[in-house]
Amino acid sequence: MKVLIVDDSTPDRSILRHTFQAHGCETIEAENGREGLAMAAEHRPDLIISDALMPVLDGFGFLRRIKSNELLRDLPFIFYSAVYTGQNEEKLARSQGAEAFLVKPLEPEVLWREVQALLNRHGAAEAASTPLGLGEEEHYLREYSHVVVAKLEEKVKELEEMTIRLVRVLVNLLDAKSPWTMGHSERVAGFAVKISREMGLDENRTNTIRLGALLHDIGKIGTYDKVLDKLTALTDEEFAVVKAHPDQGADALTAIDQLKDVIPLIRYHHENFDGTGYPQHLDHDAIPLAAKILSVADAYDSMTADRPYRPSLGHQHAVAELGRGSGSQFDPEVVKAFLRVLEHESTL
Repeated sequence: MKVLIVDDSTPDRSILRHTFQAHGCETIEAENGREGLAMAAEHRPDLIISDALMPVLDGFGFLRRIKSNELLRDLPFIFYSAVYTGQNEEKLARSQGAEAFLVKPLEPEVLWREVQALLNRHGAAEAASTPLGLGEEEHYLREYSHVVVAKLEEKVKELEEMTIRLVRVLVNLLDAKSPWTMGHSERVAGFAVKISREMGLDENRTNTIRLGALLHDIGKIGTYDKVLDKLTALTDEEFAVVKAHPDQGADALTAIDQLKDVIPLIRYHHENFDGTGYPQHLDHDAIPLAAKILSVADAYDSMTADRPYRPSLGHQHAVAELGRGSGSQFDPEVVKAFLRVLEHESTL
């Protein structure tokens, strides 16, 4: 028997593949209904087993396309999905031509027995004897859409949590590189978030700034330890190595789609308001606001933390330097916002 497996979950496809191949079946796989439709037309399988919730074309849309195709409509079609509301999935699936709606997860041998029993009944008159009425179908589809939205929101939350974990791993790697960088990114993130909120930015932008701040020095992972830990002033050649870290960090993260919004923060956090910064000598509004916020937060923490070549310069000195750099190195509005934050904290 040739089985077409359609599911966007790689682990679930693997389980199904092993289940059917263990019983001598040939398997073909697709990640969504659109791919499944093409595979069905090309390979004419003996059975289609499909998930319900998938990107591009979901299971019910896939089923409708199969049943509207004169050459494919007789193919046995079984749903195997974790999306189950208890709201007539079985009746809806069968009314539209599927053999059944099986609910994940099933033990492989149980699934195999279920599939065999359903195939033995394929084509029997009772398979279409209790179709849903139009009102029932519309009611179910509304319920189904709510479940789909909930599942998508759950997946988005999982991706966000995974992104945060990845960021923490990268920051820990950077912190482990030198005792002088330990905690720097976390502190900069804290300052940057406070500036963002003081300037009235929404939580989405603030969260992006937090991630960018945590990762702003990630390019220094590729910088020589002897440069980062040097006790004396850097040579021009050594400073050129350090100046490469914004581009190196931004380039390293371009493959991670979830971090695309933080890349400008990383690339431009050493640009100066007057155009004298690096790597691209941007000025004024050409520099993203988030990068200008990060620049101020980074400078303040760098001045108030110990460095291998000097002890902390202290809060008062750092505040004075921010004032002197306002309009040249730093955006004046960002400096004003940060000074308000610091003044407020000093009165608590």
